Amino acid sequence: MSRITGLFVAIVIFLAGLTQAPAQAVTVLTRDGGPIAGPAIRHGTTFSKATGTDVRVIQRPFIGLYGEIMIGFVTGKTEADVLIFPAAWLPDFAPYLSPVPEALAESPLVQGVHPTYRDSLMRWQGQWKAITLDGDLHMGAYRRDLFDDPQTRQAFEQRYGRALVPPRSWSDYEEIRAFFDGRRAPGGTHLSGTLEASAEGGQRLWYLFSHAAAYTAHPDYPGHFFFDPDTMEPEIDNPAWQRALREFLTAVSSDQGPSGDLDSHGVRAGFAAGHSAMAIDWSDIGGVATDPDTSAIEGSVGFFVLPGSQDVWNPKQGLWETLPVPRQVPFLAFGGWIAGVPRASAAPEQAWDFIAWMAAPERADRDVTNGASGFNPYRLSQFEEHSRWSDIMGEDAAMDYLQVLRDSLSAPQTAPDLRIPGYPAYMAALDAQVGAVMSGDALPEDALSAAALEWEQITDRLGRTSQRRHYREAMGLGVPAP
Repeated sequence: MSRITGLFVAIVIFLAGLTQAPAQAVTVLTRDGGPIAGPAIRHGTTFSKATGTDVRVIQRPFIGLYGEIMIGFVTGKTEADVLIFPAAWLPDFAPYLSPVPEALAESPLVQGVHPTYRDSLMRWQGQWKAITLDGDLHMGAYRRDLFDDPQTRQAFEQRYGRALVPPRSWSDYEEIRAFFDGRRAPGGTHLSGTLEASAEGGQRLWYLFSHAAAYTAHPDYPGHFFFDPDTMEPEIDNPAWQRALREFLTAVSSDQGPSGDLDSHGVRAGFAAGHSAMAIDWSDIGGVATDPDTSAIEGSVGFFVLPGSQDVWNPKQGLWETLPVPRQVPFLAFGGWIAGVPRASAAPEQAWDFIAWMAAPERADRDVTNGASGFNPYRLSQFEEHSRWSDIMGEDAAMDYLQVLRDSLSAPQTAPDLRIPGYPAYMAALDAQVGAVMSGDALPEDALSAAALEWEQITDRLGRTSQRRHYREAMGLGVPAP
């Protein structure tokens, strides 16, 4: 046993008092399916064997998970000892959660989490409230075999006057999408230019947000993404968002192959099956597209940082500005899954002990390299230990994959996801309007204006002053402006 591994085991034993306290069952509540719930079940089995404490995992459909957890909090009838939930829900859940034990918060287990995920997503109002199990961001994937084909490269250069290389801007991305859309891959496979999620309830909003990130992230006005951080007036109906929505609609309305409306699982599966030249997805796509058991294109996959833009919207002057070069603004889509312990837990020590067990590097490292787990890299060491990834992906793909993740997380400006109280209500209002556009019942500009009006009403209902304070905290802006 290594010294670090031994230290994590010591932390687990210290937190739970396993040699002194009688075993008590731990109930875990999370979403259903192989991703997320699968690792909880697997680690619950090993935890039970190691400690004698039974672990029961309750699975609920994602669409009802938030409501069930919140009802349990409000009624005082929470049956779970551990909750595994999206980081964006922490502002609503924090008042009902126990703080992370000090010994655990100061341990290498927590301090080894990448600061992007550790310092914001695990904390709320200055207090440690949860432990990260997953690091999320959007990235691009492309087929090297298509991009490197001499005839294809020549045809692209003749058409666009530039070399066929992975896109740095959304303009590049659209040209590449249009070029490949409807072409045939070697072997005759019908190609889509790209794949993005478009299905209702299928993560499409995060793809829209990825298109909007670079257009809205003015370097002189941080925090102007979803709201004006000084007034809490919604900005989702400005020209930057209108452009992003139109480009998103173009991407998902192109020929997306046999799958039709896709969720994110369909995106990565379709790309791995060879149906498209590119795809935008969470970093799960890396494992799925390079695994010989799940991919028809393994050995031919490359990755790129989320495209950026040379144009950025100035929210104060109300006009577009042109930057010297395209600037990429990676979007921390969804943020990831985190684990916390309700204040009402009947077994808080055992609950934190299980979370520490599940998050220990020797188990977390296996989770994030398993494309079916739903967990993506989030520990500093996971972005550096190349051999683990090259054994799975191959040398070239692993180097490319890790470099894209490192570049995304170290970019001068990243776009965090929406993370304030009332998050589900804001998201539902916007998704309904996006759905109206996709069904042909509304124009993009009208739909975004309608969503902005609903956001104003939600903010007023929850309290504009407090929502402004929470939004500024989530955007890393500190004390609210007077």
